[in-house]
Amino acid sequence: MKKRRLHDNTASAGIGVLLLLFFLIGMNFLKGSMSLPASERRLSGDRVFAQVSGDVRSPGVYGFDDPPSLRKLVERAKGLIPTDKTVPFPVGSPFNSGSYVEIRNNQKEISLLIGEMSAFYRTTLGIPISINSESADGLVSLPGIGYRTAEAIVEERTRMDGFKKLSDIQSVRGIGSGLYRKIRPYLVLK
Repeated sequence: MKKRRLHDNTASAGIGVLLLLFFLIGMNFLKGSMSLPASERRLSGDRVFAQVSGDVRSPGVYGFDDPPSLRKLVERAKGLIPTDKTVPFPVGSPFNSGSYVEIRNNQKEISLLIGEMSAFYRTTLGIPISINSESADGLVSLPGIGYRTAEAIVEERTRMDGFKKLSDIQSVRGIGSGLYRKIRPYLVLK
C-alpha cells in the first residue's frame, strides 16, 4: 500500500510540473507578442468597427473588413424599422473605425447623428482614444487608469495646452514608464 501512495504522489508531482511548464511557455509566448513596438502592433487588427443605433432593427457594434458605407452599416443592422412611407436614403462617406451613427426616420427624411463610440467601446475593441480630447470619464477606460489619474491627465493637458507627443503623459503624477507602456497602444494625439 505504501508503494501505491508513493506512485500517486509521483504522478501528482509530474502533472504539477507539466502544468507549470505549460504556464511558463504560455507566458513566454505572450511576452514575445507584447514586446513588439507599438507601431507594429495593431490592437484592433485590420477590422473597422462602427456602432449604429436608432431606427434600425438590430442596433449594435459591427465589424467590417473595409470602412462601411451607411447602406452597409444599415444592412448589417438588419435594415431600418419599417414605416408607412419610403424615404430616400442619404449617401455619404464611409465610416472610420470607432464611428457612432444614430439613425432617425421621421417619415419625411432620414436624419443622422454622427460621432464617436464611447471610449469604453473603443478601448475594448482596440481602437485608440485621443489623449487631447477624451474626457476624464473616457480616460478611465484605459488599463490601470483610475478616476483621479484621469482627472490629473485632463488638468495636465489643459495646463500644457494639449500634449505635443504621447510620452508627455508621463508628466502626470502616477504615470511612470511601466504604466505608459501599458496604455500607449490605446492612445493617439489628435
